[in-house]
Amino acid sequence: MARGDPAEQALLRLESRRFSTRCETQIALIQRADTLRELARLATIPLPFRLTEDFASRDAQRHVAQAAEDRARELIHEQIDRCLRAEPERREIMKGKLAEDWANLTGVLGHLRAWAKGKLASAQQLR
Repeated sequence: MARGDPAEQALLRLESRRFSTRCETQIALIQRADTLRELARLATIPLPFRLTEDFASRDAQRHVAQAAEDRARELIHEQIDRCLRAEPERREIMKGKLAEDWANLTGVLGHLRAWAKGKLASAQQLR
């Protein structure tokens, strides 16, 4: 089938809509996620090869990554707040667990590791 074939174009539109719907479902799951490991897993949604040139599909994929990043930032802020409110003896243990948890930030969320460490350091200095 040629690229200009109406049947081919209809199939591509159908596949694009199906992918966009899958991305919307993924975003709903991301908003309910409560761990960074789960977020990293949900943030990765592969784009089918046939849709690599489809702007709507790439945009839907970008929205998934953005929703995952926003939710990860929320979870990291909550973790830092809990760590800073903890007793001084418990705080060091919590820092180690935070570092372990932040190691789960991989793929499209990998850049948040350094951001989270910087946020923790600045929050400790303000305290």
